[in-house]
Amino acid sequence: MVAIVILGITLGKLSGIHPVLITSPAQDSIGAILMAIVPAMAAYNGFQTLGQLGGEISNPGRNIPRAAILGSLLVISLYVLINWTYFHILGFSRVAQSQYVASDAMVLLIGNSGAKWITVAMIVSAFGSLHANFLTGPRIPFAMARDGHFFAFAKRIHSVFHTPSGAVIFQGCVAILLVLTGTYQELYSFVIFAIWLFLALTAVALIRLRTKEPDLPRPFRVWGYFQIAMM
Repeated sequence: MVAIVILGITLGKLSGIHPVLITSPAQDSIGAILMAIVPAMAAYNGFQTLGQLGGEISNPGRNIPRAAILGSLLVISLYVLINWTYFHILGFSRVAQSQYVASDAMVLLIGNSGAKWITVAMIVSAFGSLHANFLTGPRIPFAMARDGHFFAFAKRIHSVFHTPSGAVIFQGCVAILLVLTGTYQELYSFVIFAIWLFLALTAVALIRLRTKEPDLPRPFRVWGYFQIAMM
């Protein structure tokens, strides 16, 4: 992403590309608006998975909030910059019509050969995201099995790598089954809807629990929750 931004800022100006912004017709359908929001919600999703690793992080009361805040700011900055780069190079109408915005932008800047290498880098980056999911996801069935609320095989620890191998295998099998049930767009739309629904429920639970159990020990404060509760 950083490479694309740098190339867009430097070569975009040198190549004389002057994109023209063309307004598109307004969308009256609520469904169309929601479909447009889903990818943005997916792009800014992931910060909550830090909590799943809380049992394996030193000083979680300090490090988890710091990682969530700094990580979210970094992602927001990169995504704003890279989207500005796409519009700077392609213009509004070409971004709207493109199926592969990053590749199309790189073709204009560095040609087809250079765009292929950028695509390879994006594929490698996708594997990194997959690794993050396999690092965090299995911790939920593992913790549940360890506490007696899930199948016992999920609490198995690998003898060599000391990872929750039973939960990892379980998540892999579930992921394969989900892939076989529908298209990628349907899957991530359902997942993002469920994730943000539960994020909203988490915010409600925070207010509810801090109101109902004010004397419980809490290692750090959540700014703003009291003001929301009073509204």
